[in-house]
This record gives sequence, structure tokens and C-alpha cells, in this order.
Amino acid sequence: MTLVLVVAVILAGLGGYLARQRDATAPESATPRTGASTAAPERSTAVPSPSPSDDKPSSWCAAAPDKVTAPAPKVRLAFSTASWRSCLTRVTRSGTGKGGVRYEVDATLPVFWSANKSVDALNSRLRSRIDDDVKRFLAAVDETTNDMAQGATFTLSELPRINQVGRLAVIQFTGQQYVGGSHGGLVDDWINIDTGTWTILDKNRILLPEARRTAGATRLARLIAPKIMGTSTSCTTDAKTLLAGGQTPKSTATPMSYQETMKMGFQYGGELVVDFPPYYLFAYGCEIGSATLRLRDLSGLINPGTAALATASVAPEVPPSPFDG
Repeated sequence: MTLVLVVAVILAGLGGYLARQRDATAPESATPRTGASTAAPERSTAVPSPSPSDDKPSSWCAAAPDKVTAPAPKVRLAFSTASWRSCLTRVTRSGTGKGGVRYEVDATLPVFWSANKSVDALNSRLRSRIDDDVKRFLAAVDETTNDMAQGATFTLSELPRINQVGRLAVIQFTGQQYVGGSHGGLVDDWINIDTGTWTILDKNRILLPEARRTAGATRLARLIAPKIMGTSTSCTTDAKTLLAGGQTPKSTATPMSYQETMKMGFQYGGELVVDFPPYYLFAYGCEIGSATLRLRDLSGLINPGTAALATASVAPEVPPSPFDG
């Protein structure tokens, strides 16, 4: 009887051990839990390996391959440095609007990864920008009938170009939009990002308050006007046109009004690009009016802290590599 009890105890213990081992090695469900993620190691320059179930765009970018793969990944590595990387993912849509107009959207969303978690708020803003552009485009589609469009397909395309300028990440968006008429419109936008805080620098952080007063706005217009260039040498303007509010000014225009229309982006070499949309300064055929200014000429008009970020000496740029397969 005693021997039977001993054997029973041994068998029970062995069964419990095997059950614990089975539970410890059981595979996770193929369906990820909502919000499930794997914490990335805290390293300043290395790229973490997030869980595939992590839905943060920064984790998509962290997981983007360094090499071209086939089939192409949904998130493609773009410009990278020693401390941050940028990626691209397409936003496509097509269909028919309420009035029967066919439409196509082919935009590219930039996404960033950094060890600084503030990058997630930036990615949300970049996504909202694309969403707002698409929303406005689709509203124009729905307001038009197929007869009005004469069978034409309405289109929206946007493509970002990302560069490192000192301690800034600078995005230039270019593209086209067609929502009827004899020709489409051009997409031209700049976003300047402080990579120390992952915040977007708006005009109030680029220009000093003096630039928004009459004297400062006049000086800035006189710097911009001689450098404005369109698609040909005949596409020129003058400071008077800028200060008046463009070639077809509104009655409420002030000497500072032109600043509301211009887009600004920093570029390597201590320069600031200033763009104006078609029609604002000259005919549509001249397309975008663009001027490139030297930061040292903008003393007293440009925020010195922002200029310091744009001209800071940083580690050499590290392009996506290798990209030859």
C-alpha cells in the first residue's frame, strides 16, 4: 500500500511539471492583442526591433529593412542619420465621388524614428496633414458632377523629400492636384523639424517679431524680390508687388500679407528657400516663385536660435545603405 502511494505522488509531480513546461513554451496567438507592443532597448543610435503588433509609425520605421527587398515593403527606408531615420509609406485611394467623378490619390507619408519618444507626436501631425489634404480633395470630388468634369479623372499626388540640415530634419513636399479646369495645381510645402525636440518650426519660430512689422517686412521683401525665379527669366517680381499682397491683392492686404502665403524651408549651406504659389506673383505658366536667401543676410529678421540649429555642425549624414540590393 505504501509503495502505491509513493508511485502516485511521483506521477502527480511529473504531470504538474510537464504541464508547466507546456504552458511556458506555448506559442502566442497569431492575432495580436489591441495595443500590444514590445519595449525597445534604450540605445541612442541603434535601431530597435519592435513587435509586429506595435502600431506606432515610429516602430514601422524602426523595422524598415536597410536593403531593397522583393516584394517591396509597405514601409521603405528613406533618409537616415546616426541618431534618427526617416521612412516612407504610400497612401493610395481611388473610387467614384457622389457626382460620378472618378478620383485617384497617390500620396507618400513620411515617418520618423528616434530614441526620443516625442517623435510619435510629430508622426501624428504628419499623418493629420496628409489626411486633411485628402479630405479637402475628396470634398472637391463630391461637389463636382461627371458632366462638369467632362469625364476627367481628378487626381492628387504628393511626394516628400527629406534632408538633414544641421540639427533640423527638413521635408519638402511636391506634387500635383487636379480638380477640374484647364490645368491642375502644384503642391509645394516645407516642414522644418527640430530633431532635438521633434517639434515643427512654424513661421513664428523662424522669423523674429520684427519681420512682421512694416519696417522688417519691407526689408525682407527687398531681400526676396531680386532673387525670385519662376520657370523662365521673364518670371520676376519686385518688392512693391510683394508688399502690396501679390499681383491681385485683397483690399485688406498689409505690408505683411505676403508672409502668410510664402512657404519656407532650410537647406544645407546656411540657406533659406522661400516659395510663393502660382498666380500669386505672376502667371500660372511661371509656376512656383522661389527665392534662396543666405541666412547671414537675414540678421535681425530670422530667429538666431533657429538659424543656429540650421547651421550646426553635426555627425556626417548617413544615407540609406546599401540600396543596391
